[in-house]
Amino acid sequence: MFALLPEVAFSKDTANNDYLAELQQHARKIKLSEQRVWHLLLKYNPRFFGAVVSEADGMDFFNAPDGKTNPESELSATLASFFLPSDQLKKNKEHPQCNFPARFKWLDQQLKFDTNRLRIQVCDRLDRWVNELDPVGVTLVFATYYLNNPASMFGHTLVRIDSRDRGGERKLTNYGANYAAIPDTDNPFLYAWRGLTGAFEGRFAIFPYYTKVQEYNNLESRDLWEYELNFTEDQLNTMLLHLWELGDTYFDYYYFQENCSYHVLSLFEIAKPELRLKDRFFFSVIPADTVKIVMEQDNLVRNVVYRPSILSQMNQKRHAMTNVQEQILQRIVKAEISLESDEFTRLSTQSQVLLLDTYMDYLQHQSMQQKNNHEVKIPHSVLLTRSRLQVAEEKTNAVTHFSSPPDHGHGADRLRIGMGHNDQEPFMEFAYRPAYHDLMARDEGYDKDSEIIFMDFKLRYFLESRRVRLDQARLLSITALNPYDSLFFKPAWRMDLNIDTLRDRNCNYCNVIKGSYGRGISYRPAFFSPLLLFTFLDLRTEFSDHLERDYRIGGDVEMGTYYDFNNHLRIKLSGSYQAFILGEHKRFFTSHVVTRYAFSQNLDIRLEFNRYDHNNEGIFAVNYYF
Repeated sequence: MFALLPEVAFSKDTANNDYLAELQQHARKIKLSEQRVWHLLLKYNPRFFGAVVSEADGMDFFNAPDGKTNPESELSATLASFFLPSDQLKKNKEHPQCNFPARFKWLDQQLKFDTNRLRIQVCDRLDRWVNELDPVGVTLVFATYYLNNPASMFGHTLVRIDSRDRGGERKLTNYGANYAAIPDTDNPFLYAWRGLTGAFEGRFAIFPYYTKVQEYNNLESRDLWEYELNFTEDQLNTMLLHLWELGDTYFDYYYFQENCSYHVLSLFEIAKPELRLKDRFFFSVIPADTVKIVMEQDNLVRNVVYRPSILSQMNQKRHAMTNVQEQILQRIVKAEISLESDEFTRLSTQSQVLLLDTYMDYLQHQSMQQKNNHEVKIPHSVLLTRSRLQVAEEKTNAVTHFSSPPDHGHGADRLRIGMGHNDQEPFMEFAYRPAYHDLMARDEGYDKDSEIIFMDFKLRYFLESRRVRLDQARLLSITALNPYDSLFFKPAWRMDLNIDTLRDRNCNYCNVIKGSYGRGISYRPAFFSPLLLFTFLDLRTEFSDHLERDYRIGGDVEMGTYYDFNNHLRIKLSGSYQAFILGEHKRFFTSHVVTRYAFSQNLDIRLEFNRYDHNNEGIFAVNYYF
């Protein structure tokens, strides 16, 4: 960018050229380009045979033509760029000292720049930016799961930069920093494919924190968990200077690897290089797992704050209501009674306040769902009625959490070992999946009523026939049960794409490619009831050369229940009737009974009984999460 040859300085002054050569020679002598901090600053990752390559894909991020793969060449060229006279800058371009302030700061610390021989540039834009942020702390923020958006199914992490004069009630006025893909499509399947293959650009952005609270807390009804971190002011300054450097570059965005969480961790490593937060990840970097890694560090997290969404705030009030109060609320929402009616006015003042506050939360939530820029639509009559009710505010520390901290969840990877018996012979079962959570696992740290299963491969070794078969490969399976709510009806839905064993016929464990999509309804008697009932109507397609005409298309109706006896013991009972009307014609029943006992968050055992038409199997399995 600024030099074609690292050894050539930009200044015509011989003394400056000599000083640059001294710095470059000394940097090579102490092997500065091999140090961890330099590799962190340039985003270098190791490759085979000692090679490295930078994750940054915007070439303006480098000063040397081969800077993406050559740390020593990039360091020499960076030093050379610092000597560029201001009158040689291109129009509207910042000086390299101002473009790369974190590199300048670190190299100055290592080489002790002589300010009599290297002119230090004034960086007005950078100084104003740092002064506006005025950092005194940084907070890692986790937004809970949102299944309606493919980019947010696994949650999302960002950082809040806490300013010196924006604490307490003013935290929302702080700035946030976010790394995200810049999508060019709304098609969910194309979005997923391009995200998996790195076809999107990923960029950092700075924004007022309240805009993300508005988006996540209010528009998408997602709770936020805020982890306030311990960094010194100098460490925070280094992190912000590096964030400035990243503002003009981009990275190829990979949904499971170089995603929001991965690059947020890289910011923390810049602030404190002894942290090795990214080293723990191999295949995937999942937002909840990055929070766990941060929590595991000694004295890194100093406080955890729960910021409930508008919907959670409203449900917390509903959770405190009696059945009569809940019925009156629903009649107010449906406009069956007014605030002047006897049914409302004869209630106690405390009850009226509870109902009105809940009703206003409801109106605010509904207004947010319209996704316009107008103010929250709460009628003047409601506000006037509420203002006339003067009651002392009840002080209580009891807050009902409608989500749980992501660091409390089990590991995303799962290893399964089991033994079973079908109608023909016994077998051993081995399974592994890198992500994410199924409905039979303990749900602390996860969405209680949903599951996402990705790349779950299951092998079986049959003891009598002595052969190994792929029993199942669940490529992607998503279920959102969405328990019925009289105020907010949202259907349950699920989709599944997998390779499975054709279990309703005897074909020596032959495989079939299956896809399904279904809608349904689920019901939970109360917010935290241990009982959940569900029913689904699915469309199904199956393809296999072991089927008549090689395919069958139809559907099924399934009914079932989950019940939690306690935190350790859960049972699932379900049955379905499947009918295929195109291709191979067939109708049959299936039934499933699954019992799970969890010894800990990361270890459980399961006993399963499955019946497919007239074929039966029983399985005992141990699941370990990590």
